[in-house]
Amino acid sequence: MGKKKSIVLMVLLTIVIVVLCAITVFPSFAIPGTAKKWNPAVKQYDLGTDLGGGYYAYYYPEGVIPESEYKNLAAEDRENYIQHGGLYLSTSGDLNLVSGDEVTAEFEDNFAKATAEITARYQAKGYSDYCVSVVDDYALKIQLPGYEIASGETSAFQSIASTLNLFRETGELEINLGEAPVEERKDHEVNKLIKSFSVYTKYEVAYLQIKFTSLGEDMIKAYKESYDAAAEGAQKLTITLGEQKLEIDPAQHIDTKNVVKYPLAYESSVHNAESTAILYNSVLENGGFDISFREVANSEIRSFEPAYGKNTLTLLFIALAVVIVGLIAFAIVMTGGFGVANAYSLLTYLITTALFFAFITEGVFEVSLGTALVFVMGMVLITALNLKVYKAIKAEFALGKTVESSIKGAYKKTLWGMVDIYAVLGLGAAALLIGTAGLQAFAWQALLCVAVGAFCSLLWTRVVSYMLMSASKNKYNYFRLVREDDDDE
Repeated sequence: MGKKKSIVLMVLLTIVIVVLCAITVFPSFAIPGTAKKWNPAVKQYDLGTDLGGGYYAYYYPEGVIPESEYKNLAAEDRENYIQHGGLYLSTSGDLNLVSGDEVTAEFEDNFAKATAEITARYQAKGYSDYCVSVVDDYALKIQLPGYEIASGETSAFQSIASTLNLFRETGELEINLGEAPVEERKDHEVNKLIKSFSVYTKYEVAYLQIKFTSLGEDMIKAYKESYDAAAEGAQKLTITLGEQKLEIDPAQHIDTKNVVKYPLAYESSVHNAESTAILYNSVLENGGFDISFREVANSEIRSFEPAYGKNTLTLLFIALAVVIVGLIAFAIVMTGGFGVANAYSLLTYLITTALFFAFITEGVFEVSLGTALVFVMGMVLITALNLKVYKAIKAEFALGKTVESSIKGAYKKTLWGMVDIYAVLGLGAAALLIGTAGLQAFAWQALLCVAVGAFCSLLWTRVVSYMLMSASKNKYNYFRLVREDDDDE
């Protein structure tokens, strides 16, 4: 490659790197003349509770109240409760919570089933950083990350509040034509008619998409053919779950493939539409649970700060900046021009992983302190492997080879060692992804860092170094290479 061509390519590459770095980390600011605000990629992350704090609330079964509520009861009403830890359980026979002074086995079984099902709903939601814990045996504490929802959707608090109340619900899922069930035959039970619930979006509106089995499609087709909107008392097909009711209009809600797309007018947020689909799927697959939880009022939802303080994220960004600058400076001091190639490689790694975390994996996982550690280890590994290559180049050059031959020989001798390192790290991350519950998000983050790091170490640093060396005046000075016989002279 000619010197002029290399210079042109390096100038273009530098411009691209600078622009992408600005998109990635340039501080937030208000856009003049508009109500909009510029946010870099690092501000688009969904944050885990350790970096972004979150919200928590309690689920209390009907007839179970906390001590604070018990104290506000009149004296005669307190006689209708017995104490269990920090909770008070109603002795009402209708609720069947207690028998004498003992909690009934039926209530214990129902509560255990409800706990398992609610936990599964939050897991299906995709939170990588959440906690559903049992408090005093008969209440649930739900802790969720408080990340910012994407622009144009509901606020984080509103979405959290909606999800909290959706996931506590239960009931029987039914398909009715007017007030009557569609069929009273066993082969027309709901799970024999409906295949799944999912989310469909169009023009920034979220729909609850309902797919049917072949038997259900026959039902929908017959309903479409027989429905006459102009007829007096025309009965709409409804799908009900507890107090929720979906009224299906054939003209508006059923497409040509007999799939129902029901607009959630009260929930424009995709985030909340997903919660609705998860709730319906949960009841469709498992039949719900035989216990009712009280509604969670907004005033009962509490927020909490990040685990390491409200300035955790700012301090983390400062620490990451120090590490990045330190690695770049160290490599340049140790290897000269080859350290500049390492700097381009590190910045490429920074930009690629940051943009992937912000956009490609949006809504898939939350960024946590563990994410930052994996990211830093990737940068350290890239620098360490580049130093290993540099030492190999010097060793080859000491044997009397030319600069070009030294480079080829060094990469040839270090190639498979680097491949082995990244292969082991990739397999380790894959093992976490496959076999360790609760670490899937971290495993995906690690896999992403390993993949980008491998690209930078095995290919990108070499490409950039070749362009820089071609543009330099002296190839020897670029690598700080000096022959011993030159010194003697």
